[in-house]
Amino acid sequence: MDTACYDEISCVTYLSLIAIIRRFTLNAIMPLTQAEADALLQMPKEFIDIAPLEFSNSQPLRYERELRSVDRREQFIFDFERGNRNRVRLKYQTRGRKVLILARLDLGGPAHRNPPNSPHRPGERLLCPHFHRYTEGFEDKIACHPNDVPGFVIRDLTNGVFCLEDFLRYCVVQTLPGIQLTV
Repeated sequence: MDTACYDEISCVTYLSLIAIIRRFTLNAIMPLTQAEADALLQMPKEFIDIAPLEFSNSQPLRYERELRSVDRREQFIFDFERGNRNRVRLKYQTRGRKVLILARLDLGGPAHRNPPNSPHRPGERLLCPHFHRYTEGFEDKIACHPNDVPGFVIRDLTNGVFCLEDFLRYCVVQTLPGIQLTV
């Protein structure tokens, strides 16, 4: 029994309090309207740490880099990941408000099935590469082909570095950091 439970009544009270805290924590992160998500995504951003991004062609990677709006009002996180088992898999992702995925580009990973009530290709299974963009009511659950994303210009879907640069431009990152290729 948990040390916070001294008797049956305090244990029930303690467990009820935990349930309330969990419910509040889950509801504290309010979903965005489409207009809010679009505004966050189109907000000019800059990397806080200007050190080069390390890009390994063979080793697994997983890191986060902080971004902020140029006006310094909003914080963002850029996630970069290369798979452990599937080294071909790449994921580039921009999050707003720390947890809300605004945009994600998946390369070389598993296929994605859109929800049956999706406004874009409902129920369709999309192979990689595919692109996720925040959609009100669905968050990042809808994927589309990168060529179907308005304003996303991709030079070469087979080149991970080009895809990284193009994704950062799409997310309106003003000054792209250097990209250091590693083994």
